[in-house]
Amino acid sequence: METVVSRDVGQVHSQRGKTVSSLYVLKALLAFTVVAAHCPLGLVSWLQLPGLHVNLFFTITGYFLFREDRDKVYKHIGKSIKKVIPIILALQVIYYCLAPFPLGSIFSIYWVYFRWILLGFVHFETGPLWYMNALLYGLLFLWGYLKVFKGRYVPLLMAFSLLWTAWTLVRFFLLNEPMDSVFQFNFLTRAVPFLAMGYWIRSREEQLLKYNWLTLYLLLLLASGLEYALSGVATDGRAPFSFMDAIPVPFALFMLFLKCKDLGHGTPLEVVGARYSAMIYYVHYAVKLLWVGLNDTHPMLRSLYDNGGAIFVFFISLVIAVVIERGELIVKRLYGRVRGKL
Repeated sequence: METVVSRDVGQVHSQRGKTVSSLYVLKALLAFTVVAAHCPLGLVSWLQLPGLHVNLFFTITGYFLFREDRDKVYKHIGKSIKKVIPIILALQVIYYCLAPFPLGSIFSIYWVYFRWILLGFVHFETGPLWYMNALLYGLLFLWGYLKVFKGRYVPLLMAFSLLWTAWTLVRFFLLNEPMDSVFQFNFLTRAVPFLAMGYWIRSREEQLLKYNWLTLYLLLLLASGLEYALSGVATDGRAPFSFMDAIPVPFALFMLFLKCKDLGHGTPLEVVGARYSAMIYYVHYAVKLLWVGLNDTHPMLRSLYDNGGAIFVFFISLVIAVVIERGELIVKRLYGRVRGKL
């Protein structure tokens, strides 16, 4: 799997076989963005590249799923699903140990079952698991969709991302509830549209790369800003929203990176994205939970976390990823030697 599932994709190639270094860089930036979404950034909390959402991880996966031969696409999706399932199971065990789910609630809160079916994760504290389950369900959905429609009408799936914004408006205006909802983070509004986006971009890459994506990105960014401003005024600042930010802005940002394929070639960002971004995603929330649990034991720990927890958690997660990689290499070498002697 070319994104979160695989620690190292080997070589990321475009259709012409050239390495796409910029997508490695994008993966590294996405990994930090995820950590920053879960941990404070302190004085630079405003620092965010518009459109740089975790959903682009799905886009990168979808991009590398595409093959001219659909039978190869089905096989590739099947292999990806087989890789995702054991990772999900392992993460379930790890995060349940760190933050056990109150089992009594499964007998008293009926919608817990619906949440498990839709999202798959154990409870609200297991952040990374919503993504992994959404990826699994999204791959299954895309496999079935391609089977039924023979690869046609894939762009229509991208419209599903608008449901994410539409649901927040329903909650606010009709249900009189906060716009934030855990049900936004599911396979139908996140995984499916962005997997489809990457898949379709790969199938139309040559034509799409002819456009001036920097200009388009800036124009979409301006439109998104206007949406946020106008909706903020209309709702007294309580519910700003943007349909442009749902998929057009991330689409343009992805195309910007794709157009600059050599961006970051040979840099540490490329290495982090290629080899460690997946593991950073897996372990960063565990690092956060452990750190927050220790905050009350020492004022300095709390101060460091409050003033730049995202940076510290990211680098600790990176170190863990490097150690795990080195450990895997050692185990493989030892296994190879033992097997060679036998």
